[in-house]
Amino acid sequence: MENGAKENILYDAKPHVGTDILSVVVKNMRKYIESKGGTFYFDTEMTDFTTVNYGLQAVKLSNGEEIETNICVLAIGHSARDTFEMIFNKGINMEQKPFAIGVRVEHPQEKINKSQYGFSDNRLGAASYKLTYKTDNGRGVYSFCMCPGGFVVNAASEKETCVVNGMSYSKRDSRNANSAIVTTVTPQDYPSKHPLAGVEFQRKLERKAFAEGNGNIPIQRLEDFRNNKKTEALGKITPEIKGKYSFGNLNNVLPEYVCKSISDAMEYFERKIEGFNDNDTIMSAVESRTSSPVRIIRDENYQSNVRGLIPAGEGAGYAGGITSAAIDGIKIFEFIGKNFHKPEDFC
Repeated sequence: MENGAKENILYDAKPHVGTDILSVVVKNMRKYIESKGGTFYFDTEMTDFTTVNYGLQAVKLSNGEEIETNICVLAIGHSARDTFEMIFNKGINMEQKPFAIGVRVEHPQEKINKSQYGFSDNRLGAASYKLTYKTDNGRGVYSFCMCPGGFVVNAASEKETCVVNGMSYSKRDSRNANSAIVTTVTPQDYPSKHPLAGVEFQRKLERKAFAEGNGNIPIQRLEDFRNNKKTEALGKITPEIKGKYSFGNLNNVLPEYVCKSISDAMEYFERKIEGFNDNDTIMSAVESRTSSPVRIIRDENYQSNVRGLIPAGEGAGYAGGITSAAIDGIKIFEFIGKNFHKPEDFC
């Protein structure tokens, strides 16, 4: 709150800051850390590291700087593919892990409100939901990163790829609710046994999504998705998307087993939320960054096979969202506080 968030984050069951407020909060947090002696490097990558006696000695940065340190926390996020490749090539032990892929779906927020509240009243705010389903073949399908009164955004991090995500401003007042509807995938679905094969699995889908949308976000009505045909016109739902979108056929993007799982789940979700299975439901692709497809192996002391190099959070494969990543960070902070004491130990 002292950094700019509203008071309700202290008591809401599902606290929400909002993208518009979060940009201010993060800036204020950075200024506070700098006031305590912290340093931020913008437009800078960790490109290499050196070791001595199997322990970390220094990290090298893309600006040419080398920082001598005995400890470096790899809190790199689930999309740090360049760092994944670099540390793999340096001999850091890694393994494949499951994650989930799918689409973003959009429904009128008013329909979600009526289903969740029994009526629509602006004083109650935009309603959220959480849905799960298990297919006949054992795959799980679930809603993820639900954004009441939100927008779909293109969150691609590489050229000629398309990745969809969701966001809401603090007022959550757009016309639509959106959420990822994703199904689980496992290393058995990946093209090889290579530790980074899950990354290539993601890339393939993201390039297909880019091609299907001709560089824009590809969207499709649910009815057309089921009939395996390209959408030619919108129905009664208009997308709330930041950026350009184009009509497409998401069956050309996603594996058949994913399409079947999502289609079955949408029918089941209709039993929970009236209108969820509406033919005009808008779907967009591809939601491929639910969590990391890689785990950087660490021991009971949080160390990788290079002593002092500590994998942390979602990108390292030890969390599945904001809260669990934060908890993992707290555990590592406590470990460092007990075992490393000199300022020169830290990176």
